[in-house]
Amino acid sequence: MVLETRDGALVIARLPVEQMGSLSLGLALTDEEGTVLRALLEGRKVQVLESGLEYKDYRRCAPLGIYQKFMALERGLREMGICVVRDRHR
Repeated sequence: MVLETRDGALVIARLPVEQMGSLSLGLALTDEEGTVLRALLEGRKVQVLESGLEYKDYRRCAPLGIYQKFMALERGLREMGICVVRDRHR
């Protein structure tokens, strides 16, 4: 996971599939995951770059069922308060 601070928000620039699963369950298995969960609990703005969601790299080759599972995990992250944003540098 790659974390940055931009305009006062905690930005997840790259979110690997393993850490996406952990975060969606509210688990902090790494320091980065703990940082994200603490920021959410403190009411801070947390964003993930759409281009940084690793599961989207597999859109063309992953079986539909697993891809839909990760789409559901993305919805779960949104429900937790993580905003998915387009990278303005693209």
